[in-house]
This record gives sequence, C-alpha cells and structure tokens, in this order.
Amino acid sequence: MKLVSRRSALAMLGAAIMTPDIPEALAEETVAAEPLKIVPLEQVQHATVIIRCVNKAGQNSSGTGFLFAFFKHEGREVQAVVTNKHVIAGAEKGVFRWTLKNSSDGPDYGKFHDVVYEKDFEKGWLAHPDPTVDLAIFLLGNTFEALAAAGSAPYGVFADEAAIPTGELFKDLLPLEDVLVVGYPDGISDIRNNIPVFRRGITATPVNIDFEGRKEFLIDAAIYPGSSGSPVFVYNQGSWLNRKNEVQLGTRLMLVGVVYGVAQHSVNGELMIVPAPTQKQVAISLVPNNLGICIKSSRILEFEPLMVSKGFPLPSGYNMRAK
Repeated sequence: MKLVSRRSALAMLGAAIMTPDIPEALAEETVAAEPLKIVPLEQVQHATVIIRCVNKAGQNSSGTGFLFAFFKHEGREVQAVVTNKHVIAGAEKGVFRWTLKNSSDGPDYGKFHDVVYEKDFEKGWLAHPDPTVDLAIFLLGNTFEALAAAGSAPYGVFADEAAIPTGELFKDLLPLEDVLVVGYPDGISDIRNNIPVFRRGITATPVNIDFEGRKEFLIDAAIYPGSSGSPVFVYNQGSWLNRKNEVQLGTRLMLVGVVYGVAQHSVNGELMIVPAPTQKQVAISLVPNNLGICIKSSRILEFEPLMVSKGFPLPSGYNMRAK
C-alpha cells in the first residue's frame, strides 16, 4: 500500500475541488431551493398574536391572544382570536400585529402589519356565555382576505376543534405532563421578527380532574404580566409514556388550556389566585409562585352554540362537541 502524505492529500483534494468532474450540461443547470418547511412547533409560534390595548385614561397594557378557527368543516371556517376577558377589559383602542407572508406562502420574518382598532375595542369581543369563565373571542371576519387584497397578506396558523383533546383523550392524560406555554410575558417577544416566547413547564394538577370543581387545572411554569390568554399545549417530541406505561414514539402536540391567572402570596403569607395582570405595574407585595391557572381548552368550543344562537349558520355535517 502506498502511503500519501497529508500535504499531498490536501493538494489532491484541492485539485478535485478546483476541477470537479461534472458534465457541462449539469454544471449549467440551476436548481431552485425548496421553501423552508414549517414544522408543527414553528406553526405554534405563528398561532399567537400580541394584543396591545389603550384604555380611556391612556394607559397601555398587553396580553396574549391565539388564533382559532370555529366550525372548521369542508374548507369553511370562522376565524377568531381567543384571549381572556380581563385582557381587553376597558380597552378603548386595540392593536393586532400580523406577520406577513413571503412569496412561498411562509412567514416573511421581519415584515409585519399592524391592524389598529381606534374605538370601542372591548365592545368588539364576544364574551364566553358563562360569566365566570374568563374567555372572550374577537371574530376576524374577512380581515385576512382584506389584508391580502390590499397587498399585505398575513401569515397565521389557526388551531381548531381537532387540536382540542376529546373527553376520552383528556382522561388518558397523566397527572404529570410536559406543557408548552406560548405568549408575551411582560410584553416580551422578538419584536424584529414578531415571534412570541416559549416557556416550558409541567402540569401541577391533573388536567383530567376539575381543579376545585371548575374546568381548570394548574401548571408549574413562570407566568408573568402579559401571559394572560396564552395557549397551553401538552408537548412531547420523540416519545412519551401513555397510561399503560407504554412508550409512544413521535411528536404529540395538543391544545389543553388557556392561562388566565396566577397564584400569588403576599408578604404576610396569604395565598391568592388572581388574574394574570396585563400591565407591568404590579404591587411588589404580591409574589408569584410560578403556578399558573388555566381554563380547559374544551371551554373554547362552548362559543359555538353561542354563535349559532346569534345567527351563525351551523355548517351541514358539522358536529358541535359543546351543546
């Protein structure tokens, strides 16, 4: 065997790079790059929108909303933003910031469009039919189509009924599950690219048991002002254990809740559960203890019967899970 020195080998490699053996016809051919594939986790970061509000006193606040398509069936849907009622309470003016589409119909990072509602922003929201449930929706109507027609086509990913576990799937969840919270804590985000913040955590009480008799559960995750309205997903990448202690392979992503409150204790030790504030000016005597309070995602579907009662036609063949 003839040994080749390192210098000779590098020289040979350099010659191979300088004079590749490629047919002329292929050398002249240009292959267009494929658009970047948006994986499920990236879709989640485009399923939220920061909600900026100004009240009549001129005070600013912000919270999180997420995109949801009601009555999705046979190519039709009713597009909406979901958040907490307390996020938009008293808001005179509101702003949604939408990321724009690129030429490949993907997100055009760094380009976005603000849609401003100058008056009666709070009145444009539909409150949950149960006054004790801190949820509200803003029906977008033809907003996305109108923006596209005006040359500012927005990019957004809408969750729908299929993303919410059925009762049987809820029962199959374990007391301890990995969760992902997506939103704008303290109004923080990647402003340049209009991307929200991901926070990881775990369920602190079983998702399939109603906390204190309410359709709620607790999560162990850092919840701060601006987190109100954040969607909560059970998220596993690679594998997870089911109730039979069997390893399941793949990726699991399901919408299980909406953040609305945080457990706090005062300096004298009194424990309180309060709505997660939307302004940064909070009393320093109240200390959050990283327990977030979440409304079960199934309550989102309770808007559908309300919408039907207000005149929305029920699509033929669509089965409402909430009655």
